[in-house]
Amino acid sequence: MTRRHFLQTALQSILTMGLGGLFSSRAAAAADGIRHLRQIITAQPSSTRMIQWDASTLLRGAHVELRSGRDGHITAFVPSYTHFTIDDTEQFVYHAEIPLPAGGGAYRVTHTAGTSDWIPLSAPHAVRTPVHALLFSDSQCGEDYSVWNSLYQAAWRRHSDADFAALVGDLTDNGESTWHWDSFFTAMEGNPSPLARAPHVPVLGNHEYYSLAWTDTLPLRYLRTFALPENGSTAFRGHYYSFDLGAVHVIVLDTQFLECGARGAALNEEQLAWLKRDAVTSSAPWKIVLMHKDILAYGEYQTVQETQHGISDVGRVFMDTFDACGIDLVVTGHVHAYRRRQIRAGQTDTQGTLYLLGGPGGNEYFDVPPESYDLAASANPAPSNYLFLEADTHHLRITCEALDGTVIDTVELQK
Repeated sequence: MTRRHFLQTALQSILTMGLGGLFSSRAAAAADGIRHLRQIITAQPSSTRMIQWDASTLLRGAHVELRSGRDGHITAFVPSYTHFTIDDTEQFVYHAEIPLPAGGGAYRVTHTAGTSDWIPLSAPHAVRTPVHALLFSDSQCGEDYSVWNSLYQAAWRRHSDADFAALVGDLTDNGESTWHWDSFFTAMEGNPSPLARAPHVPVLGNHEYYSLAWTDTLPLRYLRTFALPENGSTAFRGHYYSFDLGAVHVIVLDTQFLECGARGAALNEEQLAWLKRDAVTSSAPWKIVLMHKDILAYGEYQTVQETQHGISDVGRVFMDTFDACGIDLVVTGHVHAYRRRQIRAGQTDTQGTLYLLGGPGGNEYFDVPPESYDLAASANPAPSNYLFLEADTHHLRITCEALDGTVIDTVELQK
């Protein structure tokens, strides 16, 4: 039996034993053919939303209906869709970008055979309103996504006012596995479903580049699963992007140069040039980078520098540019540990960029050695954790919280 078939069989057994309630979702939506209804970030999330969902067949008469909270007026939007077959599974991924009604409102998905519930939408985000965000790293799990389910749902219960949730790479354990993607999304649903109620910000990790044979491949399933803001690239559309929300300008990067193989050098060059241009386009007071691989090695062999310690290959690529661009905060994952660092010009500096390494969000726990740059660290191995961010014009505060609610660390920047 292959690993893939074992995992699929294991999930069926869990459901048969009545444990499927761990991942409770709206059963009617699945019966209607609307699966994993979700909101994805847009280039202007203060005023628009990207609505997406999956279907196993082509849905006739599909629409996204938008209902105004002021007068109840309903506007229908015709979605686009992407069709593909991966892991012997045929799939249709639908998406439609909709405006936020001035007074808030709600949306639902309809087609000739069914409809979803109405999902509330907030009013457009005011520039002076503080931004709140949940940041998760390495939600990947092995044979059971119940830890990811518990962490994600607990974070939303504690911080129901979050404006968006970032998924900082390694969303699933295998980037081509239908079972892993289904398990990942199902764990984020429920009643109410945070997945459908707030925008999500996906970031490419190395596991998104894994094929069913556990070898490096193009992250096609990830790129077809998320309709992401445009970056002006033809070769690497969806690999990197940015958006503004209130006091923050968020930049998402792809750190998988090694997994890109022969295309890695081109990704590196194109992305760095874009980063330098993009960082100066926003007037938001805080510039934040989300990327998967960390800027320090933590015992992982670095193929370019041929070392396991100090600044990583990824750090060598980006850190000087972060200094030059005035990046305030960089959030990473990959290592499955919480560490806080503040670095400028390769040295610990209280005026330098704040680097926060978060996770794990799932059930993969590692023994991680220290680095000399560490200013704060979780227990080792780190418990499952996430970051909660609050930002206004003059303050940026981040708290690392464990699954049980324990505060691991808190740090604040001021301007």
